[in-house]
Amino acid sequence: MAERSRSFRAWVWPPPPIAPRLWIALVTSALYSAIVWAVYPFVFTGKQAWADELAVVNTAVLGVLVSFRTKIAYDRWWEGRLLWGQLVNNSRNLCLKARELAQLDAAERAAFAGLVSAFAVALKRHLRGSVVLSEIPGCERDPATPAHVPAHIAGRAIAAVAQWRAAGRIDGHMYQTLDAHTSALMDICGACERVRNTPLPSSYLSLLRHALMLGFAFTPWALVHSIDLMVIPVQAAAVYFLFGIELTAEEVEQPFGFDGDDLPLEKYCETIRASAEDILRPGT
Repeated sequence: MAERSRSFRAWVWPPPPIAPRLWIALVTSALYSAIVWAVYPFVFTGKQAWADELAVVNTAVLGVLVSFRTKIAYDRWWEGRLLWGQLVNNSRNLCLKARELAQLDAAERAAFAGLVSAFAVALKRHLRGSVVLSEIPGCERDPATPAHVPAHIAGRAIAAVAQWRAAGRIDGHMYQTLDAHTSALMDICGACERVRNTPLPSSYLSLLRHALMLGFAFTPWALVHSIDLMVIPVQAAAVYFLFGIELTAEEVEQPFGFDGDDLPLEKYCETIRASAEDILRPGT
C-alpha cells in the first residue's frame, strides 16, 4: 500500500520541466487578478454586457490556435523520435549485415562498430550546435577538420564498404545491400536538420501569444463580478494550462535540445553503441 501511495504521488506531483517559467506566469496572473478584484467596484457598476461575448470569442480563438500549435509542435517532436528510432534500427541492420556478408576480423569489427556509434554521437552534437571531429569518441586522433562531422563519419563507413567491394570480399548484390544502410545515415541526418532548421512560422506564434495575453488581460474583468474573489484561482488555472501548453510546445518543437521535454538523445546513442559492439563482438 505504501509503495502504491508513493507511486501515485510520483505520478501526480512531479512538476513539468517548464515549471520555473510557468510559476512566474502564475504569480503574475494572480497579482493581476487581485488588482482587478480590488479596483473593479470603482471602475464598473454591475456586470458588463460585453463580458459573456468576450468569453465566447476568446475561447473560440484560443481553442483554434492552441490546438493547432500543440499538434504542429508534437508532430515535430514525434518525427524526431521516428528518425532516431530509424537510426537505431538502421545501425543494427548495418552491423548485422556487415558481420555476415563481409566476414570481418576482430580489428575490423571493432573499427566498424566504432564508426557506427561515432556517427550517432556526431549527429547528436551536430543537432545541438557545432561539433569538432576530435571530440567524437573513437575519432580523437583523426587529423581531419570537416565542416560537417556526421557527413565525414558516414563517408568513412561508405568508404569501408567500398573497400570490401574492391577487395572482392563482397559481390555487387551484397554491396548494394550494405550501401542502402550507409546511405540511410545521411538521409536521417538531413531529415533531422530539416526539423531543426524549419521552425513554426512566426505569424502563427505571434497570433497565439497575442490571443493568450489579451485573454489573460480581459478574463478577470469579465469574471470578477460573477465569481468575486474566486477570479484569482480561476485565472491561475487558466494560465497554468493554456500558458503551460504554449511553453511545452515551445520546447518540443525543437526536439533535439537539452530541455526536459526534448528527446533523450544520449540514451539513443548509448543504445546504438551497445548494439553495435554486441553485434560485432568477436565470436558472434
